[in-house]
Amino acid sequence: MEKLVERISTTPYVSALVARRRFLFGAFVIFLILIAVSLTEKEDVNAWSRTQSGFSHLAAANGTNSNGSIPIQSSPLIPIGQGYKRPGYELPLADGIPLRIMAIGASTTRGDESFDNNGFRRPIREYLTSIGNPVNFVGTQRVGNMSDNEIEAYPGARTGQMHHHALDVVPKTKPNVVLVNVGANDCFQHWDIPNFYKRYYAFVDYLLTASPRATIVMGTLLPTTETERFNGSADVTVVNQQMHRLYQIFKNEGRPVVLADMTGPDGIQDSDLSWDGMHPTSAAYIRMGQILLRSMIEADARGFLRPAEPIHGVLQDGDLEHQDEDYGRWADEQRRLEAHRKKVEEQEVMKMTEELKRWTTSLEGSLELKKHEADIVPKLRRDSNSVDASNTILAWILGLLATWIQSNF
Repeated sequence: MEKLVERISTTPYVSALVARRRFLFGAFVIFLILIAVSLTEKEDVNAWSRTQSGFSHLAAANGTNSNGSIPIQSSPLIPIGQGYKRPGYELPLADGIPLRIMAIGASTTRGDESFDNNGFRRPIREYLTSIGNPVNFVGTQRVGNMSDNEIEAYPGARTGQMHHHALDVVPKTKPNVVLVNVGANDCFQHWDIPNFYKRYYAFVDYLLTASPRATIVMGTLLPTTETERFNGSADVTVVNQQMHRLYQIFKNEGRPVVLADMTGPDGIQDSDLSWDGMHPTSAAYIRMGQILLRSMIEADARGFLRPAEPIHGVLQDGDLEHQDEDYGRWADEQRRLEAHRKKVEEQEVMKMTEELKRWTTSLEGSLELKKHEADIVPKLRRDSNSVDASNTILAWILGLLATWIQSNF
């Protein structure tokens, strides 16, 4: 039987049939691969068209951009990915929930030595509202020239004293973000520094208890160069070390607490302090605001930010609470003037764009003329060279003719 099968399989017809079946199977596999590749390429092209739909208007028939901008013919479009939009960058924090913020501390929290007495609150508020989060600062005091300027800050107050002030205001306002900057006066007054961390822990624990939906942003202390009255630089170093350890403890406990480290290479330096060696300059307050914002973005990324508890009489937007005040009316006028300025600027940009378009068109025309001239000059030079060569040959022939006439006549 085996010999019979072997003889049948070796016949020319059967061999050709087997080879043909193998060829068809291989062709079918290749066909499937080509289909898969084509589908993948189509999907990639569609994805590219979706991400780059905004570029379709750039190509114009005359080589200039249809929106009037200057054409860049030597720079082809490079595929750009959609990128990673982290919370707080172009997107509002926590899906745009209203942020009821309490800034609590002493004179640095108040913004002392800043040009407008808003300190770090102004840049924080401007950024958060620009990305879509309604903001209302809360507190029993009003400091600064912005309308939403409530705050809870007392110059010279130590951590324990600020804890006492919080007992009254926090249950009445229920902030969902608390910017804490306390401890500097403990250092300046050299108030039981070895046990500072116990007072700070009790303070933060109370804030989270009195406002259960709050996120605490712990701000470390700024450096100090003042040496004549307080000389607290060494104590600041000790307290900041305790704060870093406390933050690790809160983190281990799973508390909604983030650290805003004001030290380090990108923090506040000695050169950023004002004349008194204790408070930051106006520019340094802005940097403080940026550091605090980074910590709020981190809090959002970790899922800490939650809507504040409803409180009767506390609005979502702090500006609305004071829109009828003199400053509120002034702020409205400033916004109106800013809108007018932006409109004028847009018109000027459009005029400049049209002028650039005309200029580039004329420039292209002059380039075409120069190219035409560049093509004509070599041709004229070649024609001139041909004429010179012809004249040389003619003169040589005439010379030969004159020599022959002289020799024969």
